[in-house]
Amino acid sequence: AFQGKEKFHKNVRFAQFYFIDAFILLCCGAEFHLLSFHLDTTKDDLKRYKQRSVCKLVQKFPMASTMEITSLSAVNDFYSYIVLTAGSNRALEVFDLNAGCSTAVIPEVHTRSVHQICQNKGSSFSTQQPEAYNLFMTTAAGDGVKLWDLRTLR
Repeated sequence: AFQGKEKFHKNVRFAQFYFIDAFILLCCGAEFHLLSFHLDTTKDDLKRYKQRSVCKLVQKFPMASTMEITSLSAVNDFYSYIVLTAGSNRALEVFDLNAGCSTAVIPEVHTRSVHQICQNKGSSFSTQQPEAYNLFMTTAAGDGVKLWDLRTLR
């Protein structure tokens, strides 16, 4: 295990690997952080206490007009630049990490804050049309499940 030198101003709420394990995404307050990392697995009995693994901040992405990110979703199984976040303001925001910015905000997605976002990651047991990867679902306590299309944001 290793820890970067980055100090977080709030609790880290979500963390996951991203872009086929090339990066780490984590949520802290109203922003998520994209981190690069390198794990040093060399064994040297003389220098075993020296920390050579590194974790660096690549970029911070703030979510607009919210106090806290309540859910985050990003596909790690294949190369995808899309990161979806939901905030305490009941909005959903779409980030394109290839462009390095937010590309869309959908206000009032549910009557309560979204507590889970699920993107279509495909299956090793069946094939899908390429358009199916544009689908994602959101859910909020007491408000059911909604199916969305990234192309129309409806």
